[in-house]
Amino acid sequence: MANENHGLPPEVHIDHWNEATNIYMVVIVVSLWFFVYLRKNRGRIARMLVMRKQETEEQANRRQEELKQVRFRQQLDMYYKARKWDQAKQKQERGDHHIDMLNM
Repeated sequence: MANENHGLPPEVHIDHWNEATNIYMVVIVVSLWFFVYLRKNRGRIARMLVMRKQETEEQANRRQEELKQVRFRQQLDMYYKARKWDQAKQKQERGDHHIDMLNM
């Protein structure tokens, strides 16, 4: 396996290996720093997550209120349409042949 350097001269292969090793070391150091930061600031991060949950509950409450308003508007709209239909039906039963000039 030591002889498998994919056709590169040993100097170039060693340079590539060193660059890859440097990248891995940077990733390891950053990961360790991140875990230490998380351990030290666990309370702050927990508060941030709790605040986000409260925000989503507030958003859900707002969404429910908006849906209630939309349903109420739809019910009013259906009520007015039904009332208009009933009035038109009553006019037909009475035999009123009033021509409404506004709808023409």
